[in-house]
Amino acid sequence: MATVFKRPLGPDGFQVPALTVGSWYTWDRTPFEETVNVIRTAVDAGASYFDVGVYGALEPGQAGSPTDVIFGRAVQAAGVARDDYVLQVKSWVERSGSAEDIVAQFDRAVFRIGTDHAEILVFGDLVGEHVPVEVLAEGAAALVESGRVRYWGVNNWSATEIRQIVAAAEKAGLAPPAFAQLKYNVVRRSIAEGAPFRGLIADHGLKVQASDALEGGFLLGHPRRRPTGNDPGDIHGLLEEARPRMRALAEELGGTLAQLALAYVLTNDDLCSIVIGARTTEQIRDDLGAFDLLERVGAERLRELLAPYWLDKGRVDPESSWSSVPDDDPVKYALILPDA
Repeated sequence: MATVFKRPLGPDGFQVPALTVGSWYTWDRTPFEETVNVIRTAVDAGASYFDVGVYGALEPGQAGSPTDVIFGRAVQAAGVARDDYVLQVKSWVERSGSAEDIVAQFDRAVFRIGTDHAEILVFGDLVGEHVPVEVLAEGAAALVESGRVRYWGVNNWSATEIRQIVAAAEKAGLAPPAFAQLKYNVVRRSIAEGAPFRGLIADHGLKVQASDALEGGFLLGHPRRRPTGNDPGDIHGLLEEARPRMRALAEELGGTLAQLALAYVLTNDDLCSIVIGARTTEQIRDDLGAFDLLERVGAERLRELLAPYWLDKGRVDPESSWSSVPDDDPVKYALILPDA
């Protein structure tokens, strides 16, 4: 099995594994022993990079997910020392009113995991009423200056919003965000590979971190058993038609559909990493096989073979997946709930 390679992040030569194991409603649905095995398998293969968030209730009266607490215990049980992995945590911008609140939220997040710092902080979606970007920049600056955070990024922000916080960061004496976490996969390319974000990459050295790399499992045809993101561009119907051909191509290349899909995203030189939500040892081993497939077939050939499967082309504004959706649309930020 090919070892997970690393990609540069930030201006000082720091490198991160190109595969990030995430925990959004993931490990609270898995036997603890299996979570430990997933973490150990990922680290042994070089994927020692974990995206861990504090997630609230989906509906009033429901308890929030404990997936972050589970991760903290599981990484210890896996025998992985804190210095041996990269930790990425999220800050939910609608919950904070000041720079001090942002710092306090961060401290609660890492406390739940069992540490006092994270290499990377990611500001979540700018949903509805949110903290001004100037306040976010001040909070990030305080955490970086204290040594509790090394880099920071943003999640599903538009290119315009990112330019706004870049300006606010410069005013606060803070380096700009190191990356944007975007919905990006083999069938959903319009934003991550579009002109607005290529401009940010050129102007500010921004990297792309791919989330929803398997479209919440829908790309593989898995039934939904957890909350997943929405469907910008309404491409899931097209994907149903394309999936058999993509699966056949994967088999022809000696891989699985998951490996083919992840290998495509890895061909992007502007990518720092892909976030995956593997719940089982079988899944993480399959995902790790994407590196073998990329090495065997080559980036240029993979992009050529997969060119016809850019399904959101012309359906999603490259400025932002929300750009074509009216602000008052009640499903704009809706989660797709599990099938009954």
